[in-house]
Amino acid sequence: MERDPAVMRFIRPIPDDAAAQRAELRAALDGPQWRAALWHVEERAAPGFIGWCGLFPLEDSGLIEIGYRFARAAWGRGFASEAAAAALDYGFRTLALARIVAVSHPGNAASHRVLRKIRLRDRGRARHYGQEVLFFAATRRAYLAAHASPSTSRME
Repeated sequence: MERDPAVMRFIRPIPDDAAAQRAELRAALDGPQWRAALWHVEERAAPGFIGWCGLFPLEDSGLIEIGYRFARAAWGRGFASEAAAAALDYGFRTLALARIVAVSHPGNAASHRVLRKIRLRDRGRARHYGQEVLFFAATRRAYLAAHASPSTSRME
């Protein structure tokens, strides 16, 4: 997934050295920022990894970001929206975070749709990860007011 140019199009260039990329990814996943909430996502009907979703610090901002990445075969089937909604619910209900943000490349319309679907609000443009991005945010108070009962997600 991390070597698929379509998956990585809006994220970062793919290094030529696959072994170095795996080592870099492993180091990032073993880092403290990934320990709070990162989930392996698979489809119930056909178990096996299709992507990941999680909550982690947005680079040196003090904010918590929701992020996700899915294999191309999983695109357009609602998995990103479902996983992101479950992560948002977990962040607000279980972790009691006051605010959750997301950033997305300006050209990534599919990601913008996911973020809007889970009710993150557009907050303009910002600069993160060395590029200009669209910035989205939601507050716990607004989320809980709009979601009076616990999530009914199919995620477990």
